[in-house]
Amino acid sequence: MQEKKFDLIMQLTRIEWLLHKYHLQNHANFGPMGDPRKGQGRILSILKMKPEISQKELSYLLEMRPQSLGELLAKLEKKGYISRTPSETDRRSMNIKLTKEGDEATESSHQEFSFDHVFDCLNDEEQLNLSNYLDRMIHTLESQIVDEQPEPDFDPRLPSGRRNFPGGFYNPDGPGPARFHTGHGMNRDFE
Repeated sequence: MQEKKFDLIMQLTRIEWLLHKYHLQNHANFGPMGDPRKGQGRILSILKMKPEISQKELSYLLEMRPQSLGELLAKLEKKGYISRTPSETDRRSMNIKLTKEGDEATESSHQEFSFDHVFDCLNDEEQLNLSNYLDRMIHTLESQIVDEQPEPDFDPRLPSGRRNFPGGFYNPDGPGPARFHTGHGMNRDFE
């Protein structure tokens, strides 16, 4: 019986790896509009609805620090998707404008990245059953995990999916700069 459970764990691990690879592949295929809920795609989605906006307003809408937003805008500007010009009313403020190339990029990527196709091999009843099985597994795992750390609140403004804990970032290595494991055999230090 243990062998069947081991096989199930191996299947789940394989699915996790394949989902990650599928995401990377499709993000590469669809470019910055590959995921209109994240990063550059999110900025282009907003500019598609409002072709000109101040950087301050965009920072507020995206709930991003101005420095982080500036990095994404520099990448989009380098690709020719946006232009940044000083505001005529306040020279300290920058206006972001969607360029013709940026508009074409949003139009050409009418198909966006989605995990929906992963479930095409299952009918509605099978999808419901899978959802129920996964819910039960999640509940079982959550009930068996003894963790003295409070449940993290995900903060999308933080890079690399870092999670914010009351009192600061969780540091499994104890006091000092937090180390975040990237899953690729490398660790990243954050202070």
